[in-house]
Amino acid sequence: MDLFWSGLAQRASEHTWNERRSQFSKVHEMALQEIKEEKTITEIR
Repeated sequence: MDLFWSGLAQRASEHTWNERRSQFSKVHEMALQEIKEEKTITEIR
């Protein structure tokens, strides 16, 4: 029974870690897009 709960907890922590990682990568991509847009705006000026 303990093995079952530890495995379940491990899977849950892995899931939250993957969620966090995907959220972080989304934020990172958005930041890169903003930087690119700012660069193009400064180039136009």
